[in-house]
Amino acid sequence: MSLPLSFNPFAYEMHEDPYPTYARLREEEPCYHNEGMGFWVLSRFDDVLEGYRDWESFTSTRGIALEEVGTASAPSMIGMDPPHQTKLRKLVVRAFNPKRVGRLEPRVRELTTRFLDEIVEEGECDLIERFAALLPSDVISTLIGAPQEAHESLRIWTETMMHREDGVSAIPKAASDASKNLIGYFAELIEAKRKKPADDLVSALAEAELDGRHLSDTEILGFCFLLISGGNETTEKLIANTIHQLSRHVDQRERIVAEPSLIPALVEESLRFRSPTQYMVRTTTIDVERHGRTIPAGEQVVLLIGAANHDPRRFQDPGRFAIDRKISQHLAFGFGVHFCLGARLARLEARVAMEEIHKRLPDYRVDESGVSVVHAGNVAGLATLPIRFTPSQRLAG
Repeated sequence: MSLPLSFNPFAYEMHEDPYPTYARLREEEPCYHNEGMGFWVLSRFDDVLEGYRDWESFTSTRGIALEEVGTASAPSMIGMDPPHQTKLRKLVVRAFNPKRVGRLEPRVRELTTRFLDEIVEEGECDLIERFAALLPSDVISTLIGAPQEAHESLRIWTETMMHREDGVSAIPKAASDASKNLIGYFAELIEAKRKKPADDLVSALAEAELDGRHLSDTEILGFCFLLISGGNETTEKLIANTIHQLSRHVDQRERIVAEPSLIPALVEESLRFRSPTQYMVRTTTIDVERHGRTIPAGEQVVLLIGAANHDPRRFQDPGRFAIDRKISQHLAFGFGVHFCLGARLARLEARVAMEEIHKRLPDYRVDESGVSVVHAGNVAGLATLPIRFTPSQRLAG
């Protein structure tokens, strides 16, 4: 089997659907070696799950993406292993516990209704530009403790930092510049929160202790980068991917309008069907045997989430988008020590977004000619999503 030797052969492309390639990998070469680029791929559900579970054999400490790593960044616990990763995770995980996330719902709904009420009378818009990119950015920026006037800059810098040129492994200069802007901003924010703490995550981290000492600015900076990138991009793609699929499956969209109680199941199916994160990379620390092949120690291994979430061994008729599918587990948020910290918040944002969109714009339809995809490493989703709908009156007061 041969795959294109681009820097990211697994990019989600609208007109070059990767899932047939994923299926061939899964069935024909479940332990695949890309000699041209020097990495291995595990694509079956159980293999990807084990790659997450066994962090001692599959380490995160040598990079979690195929692309080059820019110099303008900060160490993050996503690139660490226990025990240090576990200690850092405990400091921030309480910010995402059920009670605290639940308290965010009024704010999420307030933002959702405000953004949607700005477009309901227009009859058409790019849903990403006018809504899907705005909601998660405002929510995570608020959680971090950034003032409202900084939210737009943080969103633009994050989007620019994540952008990659198609088929090019080097980090674009604009992305490096955006990373530097974020570092500069977060450094000032951390300094301000140390002097005058408030009820936000950066303040809590500035006051937290690890092994009898306060966290360094660099450690807090790593948290900020992780949250602003994960909290913005993947949730934006989840919302947009979900609306795109429902536009392609009108009967299921109509069910959502009639039965909003199906929305939580819809969100899980969307996460499975078009996972916003299509892969994560690990590096073997020992020789690993899989499917009759030996992955030597020190090799990069792609855990191909997109393929695993379409594995027929785990999901019946996996290529069918079905909002009433019973899903006991998928891997869109990872697993184990690196399970996504913000999963609960992402689900909340997506649920509220689906509730309010289908209340206000129930007959939306996507203009497929205007749909475009992102080029952003392992993040999969849409860059533009033009929709048309019957104009209505604002519902918010």
